[in-house]
Formats: sequence, structure tokens, C-alpha cells
Amino acid sequence: MVRSLLKTAFLPLLLHIPAYADMIGGELSAGVYSHAPKGYATYDFYDTESKTSVEDTLHWEESRDLFFKAYFEHPVSFLPNIKLEYSNFSHEGSGEVSDFSWGGISGFTGDIYNTMDMQAFDVTLYYELLDNWASFDAGLTLRRIYGDVYLETRTMMMNQPYDYKSERAEYDEWIPMVYLKTRFELPNTELMLQAELNAISYEDSTMYDALFTLRYTFGMGMGIEGGYRMIHLEDNNLGANLAIDVDFRGPYAAVVWDF
Repeated sequence: MVRSLLKTAFLPLLLHIPAYADMIGGELSAGVYSHAPKGYATYDFYDTESKTSVEDTLHWEESRDLFFKAYFEHPVSFLPNIKLEYSNFSHEGSGEVSDFSWGGISGFTGDIYNTMDMQAFDVTLYYELLDNWASFDAGLTLRRIYGDVYLETRTMMMNQPYDYKSERAEYDEWIPMVYLKTRFELPNTELMLQAELNAISYEDSTMYDALFTLRYTFGMGMGIEGGYRMIHLEDNNLGANLAIDVDFRGPYAAVVWDF
């Protein structure tokens, strides 16, 4: 499937590569984003198709994490430019549940504690199809997501825990996605609007990662930007018996250096 996506994404691009290209340059950025989760997760050994709300049952709340990006561009017009990105997602929650099932835990009533950790690493190959006051890039991203969801039950007696059970669902997956990016420089200002998208949908899986940005450049390529990020992950086979259908949304801010 990845080979087919490569052909589909890159063949039209190769036919429309402009005759010019930028000199060697790039962009580095580091930022923090706040993401509030909404949706469901399932860790089901018995095919009960039960869904667990990440907000109401797992008690995931808004969290803040770091991300890093690097773009590298060159003057060889027929070779794609490269973008690298690393992001981290983490949530934790605790609370009371009733008749709760998760993995090998079935019909539990009491207290639970759980964590979600997800690392995401992107390699993107893209072409600049338009490059002036308005620009447009297109390419293909290969994203690796890996991590785990850990959950433990806590049975209390006389306000003291006396029995623990735990489950850990691990996952490690490569996801190919179409990459699009456009930006517009606002005339007579140091402001720029930008939108960036990675997206794919196939079989029982859908994922997109969209950013909408306003940037201000001070000088020497240094600047700050802020905006809104929306991530949707729906995968019925993320790991063994693990399924997820969750949205992560919230604002972000970053410092950038365009060199």
C-alpha cells in the first residue's frame, strides 16, 4: 500500500516541478501545544465492542507537550525537500468506575489510574510548487507513532488500597500521509498566515493533523508563531486488541528561525 501511495502522491508532483528552486536553506522551530482529548478507546480481549470514553471514564484532561520541526531545502529542483518533526502526546487520569472492562479486567467497580504516552516522528518529502508571496508545498509524510496505554485498578479497604491489577496496551505503527502546506505573506507587514496538513484515510483507519498559524518575523529570520492544532486518530487495529477514535485539539505557540 505504501508503494501505491508513493506513486499516487509523487507522480503528479514530478510532472509539475517548477524550473526554479530556492538556494540551500531551511527552518527550525520548537514549541508547546495544549491538547484536550475527546473520543473513545477500546482494549478488548473478548470482542465485546465496548467503548471507553477517554474523558468521562479514563478522565483524560487537557495536557501540554513539546514539539520540534526542521525543514531543509536545496536548489536541486527534481529532488524533494525534507521535513522532520517530533511530537509527544501524554495524558493521565484517575477516578471511580463501575462495571468497567479493559483488556483482561472485566466488570470492575472501584478506582482506576491510567496513562497514555504517544511519541510521533515524521519524515516528509515535499516539493515547492509555488514560492513567492504565496507559497504551496505538497508531498508525502511517513509518520511513526509508538507508545502505550497503561491502566491499573485499585481496590480499597478502610481507605487503603489492598489489591492491584494492571494492563498495558503497546503499539508501534507507521502511517503514510499526504502532506500539504500553504502560506501567505501579508503585504507591508511582517505577518504571515499558514496552513499545514497531513492526512490519510484507508480501510478502518483515518488520521489527520492540521495546523493553522499566524507568524510574526522580527528579523534575521527569527520569529514567533501561534495558532490552533487539530489531530484526529481513528484506528481499529492500533495495537493488539487496541482501538482508538480520539480527537486532540488546542492552541500552540512556537519560536522559529527561517535561515
